Amino acid sequence: MLTAFNLPEETDELRAWLDDILLQPELMSIVSQLAAVHAEENGAQPTLDDVLQDQRETVLAQGCQVLSPLQIQQLLTHPELLLELQEHLFLEGGAFWQERIAALTDETEVSRGQDWLKQQIAEPPATETQNVTTAPAFQTVSYRKIGIIGFVSAALVLVAVFLNQQPAAPQGWGWNRPGALTADVPAAEYLNQLADSAEEWFNKPTETKAALETRLKQFRAGCETLIKAPHPQLSQDDRTWLVERCQAWAGKLDEQIAALNEGADLQSADEAADSLIRKLVKALRTRANTVG
Repeated sequence: MLTAFNLPEETDELRAWLDDILLQPELMSIVSQLAAVHAEENGAQPTLDDVLQDQRETVLAQGCQVLSPLQIQQLLTHPELLLELQEHLFLEGGAFWQERIAALTDETEVSRGQDWLKQQIAEPPATETQNVTTAPAFQTVSYRKIGIIGFVSAALVLVAVFLNQQPAAPQGWGWNRPGALTADVPAAEYLNQLADSAEEWFNKPTETKAALETRLKQFRAGCETLIKAPHPQLSQDDRTWLVERCQAWAGKLDEQIAALNEGADLQSADEAADSLIRKLVKALRTRANTVG
């Protein structure tokens, strides 16, 4: 049984341990134990982006071997971030993680997971229900319930891999949100809805370069979706205008992504991105006012 009290002492061993535990159903138990241990020493709560910084995409692609000792310490002293990281690994992890996920689908692992789940439903481990009053606020929710939900979510992903299917992509936003381009509405309303979807850009602050780059790439993917969509709500002229404008917006987004990778500072890059989104929203609403 893995516990938070037999952690490896060497940094390289800790990195390998994180690679292993992040995909295991025992993670919830580990998180609860670490939270109880560090309850009194936790100060301001960092976000996952605060901890990973520019290493986020590398961790998703290559694993925890790139993490510094400080980053590992932050993850272990704020263990709820491990649950957030686990979710990103299942949904966005590259080949490194997908191969490990696929390896978990052998009969022994599936059987172990089923036994674990039955045990959790029947009787929660005593160590996970103690010291609730001294743990951080998130621990006031039943660990047993959270653990079951987390394990079932992981199991669904494993089933998809086992059936030689790709894990489902995270719910889209903007123009990649399901239904954003298929509404059966008049042309003017459709263009205004496209503008509304584009404004979802502002719903999530981008506090690091890695977060901003991810957000830009997601919006760029939305442009590609928009370009390829048939847009039956629009006339031929309006479809042509929309595709041409979106191709131009996609080019601008590519330029901003390149500038960010070449060292543009976060504030100026963020302001440039916000300005571009406001301009394209205005263009869509202006066009909406001209159609019948």
